[in-house]
Amino acid sequence: MRKPSLPPGWTNQAYRFEVDRPGRHPAIPSHTGAKRFAWNFMLGIVEEQLHVKEAFRLLAIRQGASFEEAEAFAKQAATIPYLVELNEKRRKDHEAKVAAGKRTGEYRPVSEWCPWSAEAMRYVWNRMKDEVAPWWAQNSKECYNSAFEALARALHDYFASRDGTRKGPPVGWPRYKGRSGRQSVSFTTGATKVLDRHHVQLPVVGMLRVKEPTDKLRCKIEAGTAKILRATLVTHGAKTFVSLTVAVRKSPSRPPASGVCGHDVGIHALITSSDGQVVENPRAEEQVKKKTSRYQRRMDRQHRAGSPRCFDERGQHITGACYWRRDQRSKRARENQNRLQKAHTEAVHIRKDTIHKASHRAVSTYKVNIVEDLRVEAMGRKGHGKRGFNRAEHDAALAELRRQLSYKCPWYGSVLWLVAWWFPSSKTCSRCKTKKAKLSRSARVFHCESCGLEIDRDLNAAYNLAALAELACVCPMAQLATGTPVDWSKLPIRPYGWEPDHNTRSSRGCARAGGRRTNGGVGKTARPRAPQGADDGDAAFDREAASHWHHSLVPTSPRWPDA
Repeated sequence: MRKPSLPPGWTNQAYRFEVDRPGRHPAIPSHTGAKRFAWNFMLGIVEEQLHVKEAFRLLAIRQGASFEEAEAFAKQAATIPYLVELNEKRRKDHEAKVAAGKRTGEYRPVSEWCPWSAEAMRYVWNRMKDEVAPWWAQNSKECYNSAFEALARALHDYFASRDGTRKGPPVGWPRYKGRSGRQSVSFTTGATKVLDRHHVQLPVVGMLRVKEPTDKLRCKIEAGTAKILRATLVTHGAKTFVSLTVAVRKSPSRPPASGVCGHDVGIHALITSSDGQVVENPRAEEQVKKKTSRYQRRMDRQHRAGSPRCFDERGQHITGACYWRRDQRSKRARENQNRLQKAHTEAVHIRKDTIHKASHRAVSTYKVNIVEDLRVEAMGRKGHGKRGFNRAEHDAALAELRRQLSYKCPWYGSVLWLVAWWFPSSKTCSRCKTKKAKLSRSARVFHCESCGLEIDRDLNAAYNLAALAELACVCPMAQLATGTPVDWSKLPIRPYGWEPDHNTRSSRGCARAGGRRTNGGVGKTARPRAPQGADDGDAAFDREAASHWHHSLVPTSPRWPDA
């Protein structure tokens, strides 16, 4: 879904409220279940079409067709009839708008610019919903639309990651959704309202009572300085939240921030700023460890008594086979699981509250904030003696400060600069800039042999981060003077939002022989090559075989001529 364009002076914000006693509203699990059904149903159709397309391509190649001919035939044969109707409808609408002078250009079918877009999924669902889901009218149409939008985005990210046009780590194929875990459903219609201090109204779901007061948002909506764009119901464990995405006008009365500050994140001290402010690590996991350990031991005993076939003769849980379903558990087992989830939620709230307060102070006090762009996923690799470090690292949430600063800085008119992960901020002396060859993790005091400086390790790193603001200011001035763009990839600091050019891909790790991303590989998405010595086959294969499939959604046995 595209984000709506906002006028100047407006920004996006989110308000989240906890629903009071969500068990009184059966429409909440009904909507989340309907979204889950629509996701799984449409994902099955997409997988089926891809398998059928691959089968048509293989059959065409075996008949002696070239790869281009086989690809074109498979694309034509494996088309769902409903998508053919959608293309014809869009073509007629395009011709009518061109004749009226409202649109110019050439018509492009849906299968060319987006094979499985949210529009295509919605069109197929509307033609089949009476047959596969006769109960669809009991829920809002928004729950089905949110499923199609999320699935289209997941498919787009997967194919973009496979083709190398998407940044970041590889994205896997979308999975089928189950009852466990986080459930959500979104609403984008105008029926979402904030009624009073403790009530929010959603389409079809109705009026929900929330625990937190909504005065801050309600007053802005009544004054015309805020507008609700999207509402999301999120159910995680025993708690349900309603999140409202709101377009808010910036307040001009807020005093502008000034100054530069560097922030070093760590485990011993969560955040150390260059102005001397230190935010201690709350160690949220240790605060609730006594509760979680007790509830987990109790759950293990209930699991062994309630479902003994989940364990082998040695008493160990069988991997990949668990028959202890939530609807089959006892009342005490469900209550114990709710207590465990509540304890973990308490740790999450402690951790986020600490970082939210620190990030708010940073963006409201300083004009320029500088933090490290840490590679947290690489820091948590396996190794000797790293088990306790990895647990403490995940508990500290080292990347959360950068994420919060990235969206809070525009609210307050601040600027965020990111320091490269390879910059030795802890090993460099903040006075004479001498770099140490090695600095152990247990050393909490930095001692410089050149100038004799003795300073706290984290405070020294924060000073080095703040000193990079001079380089960040000189580079744009040099670009204005010389006209040559700055190559931020070669510098230890870069502005937030700048990303290097990934159009030129490295061959290492992207086109391994036999890998998933190569044409000749054996992976799930590999494309078959034309067999050698197949030139003597029948090149004029039957291109009308696709007509035998148009009577149903899935082809049964396509007819091919004898070679």
